[in-house]
Amino acid sequence: MLRSFQVTNHRSMAQPQELRLTRSRTAVLPAPVTAIHGAAASGKTSLVDGLAHMRDAVLHSVTRWDPYAGPVRRPHLAHADEPSEFVAMFTAEGMPYTYGFRLDNTDVLAEWLHCHPHNRKRVVFEREGDQVRIGATFEAVRYGIGAIAPLVRPNALLLSLTGQLPAEALMPAYRWFAGRLDIHTGPGDPQTVAHRLGAHLTRSPDHAARLLMLLRSTDTGITDLLIAAHDPAYADYLTELDADITGAAAELDACLNSTERARALEQTHGLTVFGLEAELENLRAARDTLYERMVSRRGVGLGLVHEGIDTPFDIADESAATVALLRLLPPVLDALDTGRVIAIDDIDTYLTGDASDQLIQLFQNPETNSRGAQLLFTTRDRTLVDRGNGRSQTRRTTVWQLRRTATGVSELTPK
Repeated sequence: MLRSFQVTNHRSMAQPQELRLTRSRTAVLPAPVTAIHGAAASGKTSLVDGLAHMRDAVLHSVTRWDPYAGPVRRPHLAHADEPSEFVAMFTAEGMPYTYGFRLDNTDVLAEWLHCHPHNRKRVVFEREGDQVRIGATFEAVRYGIGAIAPLVRPNALLLSLTGQLPAEALMPAYRWFAGRLDIHTGPGDPQTVAHRLGAHLTRSPDHAARLLMLLRSTDTGITDLLIAAHDPAYADYLTELDADITGAAAELDACLNSTERARALEQTHGLTVFGLEAELENLRAARDTLYERMVSRRGVGLGLVHEGIDTPFDIADESAATVALLRLLPPVLDALDTGRVIAIDDIDTYLTGDASDQLIQLFQNPETNSRGAQLLFTTRDRTLVDRGNGRSQTRRTTVWQLRRTATGVSELTPK
């Protein structure tokens, strides 16, 4: 669950801009849909890219940033020598957190992680330059944080190091960025789209049937999707993983619906609901990795059957609108299944208004969004925000406006 995101000095966001996904500062739960409307070049992509940059910094600053250069950042051109800052408030494994960091052209100036049990702030760690302070409440796990703190480079994030050297107190926040936040910008490469589509379709017959039903309801003309059979060298492993994923998902649903079942799980296996959720994410990631290795050898074998045409289409033969829809359907359905946050920049650039509206309504409808998934999208089309989904907009959608000032700075305001 993402409650708010604040960014300073990233691309056109020169001044601090805060996006709240709740309808008010005191609201307990965020709205399932957050729409950001703005004209071309108003800063919509800068905002979504800022969230993507924060996630990528957490996941990759240790492994992919040049150890002999400054932190990777994209400041406003008129403020190139001023720091950039990113702050997110989110709930990970049942605990509210605030995480943020500040960068300049040479180092990570500051980094902090706070948790908020019962609305009380507790410091997990606070970093200023090369000094790291561990909160008093976390003295019992000081060794975990304290052991990795001296290993972090001045131009990398301490939380990022948790991906290589796990520290128990930091893992929920790291896992949230790694597995609960999905961001989509640009049109998408057709072959990459085919790989993710194939991975989604082959997980279970239910996945394939639901995606095909949604696809048939749009004006693409596609009536069926064909996928090559699994390579025998991988088939047994994929089948075992799919069975494990199905079993773990069923157990998770049972535990979420019954406190007695959750208590029995912890007593029998020493595993909490959040631990089971993390295990399920690991199984899904392993399955995706194995599938990607298989298709890298022989391709996905994806064929798209159109009404009245005998020969299946290759994805490269499809229109930009169809590829855009095929790109978004798997991550949207995955977000609904797992309660993830998904951010989509310019959702209607390639999709039709009806297709975009259909995706939005999947998040607004409590029946199709029973796990608390969140959709954050940007659009130039105000009518997309106000159209048929307006029946639930007052309760289930927050709307923000972006505009660009005469000085080339983006400003974000609630509507």
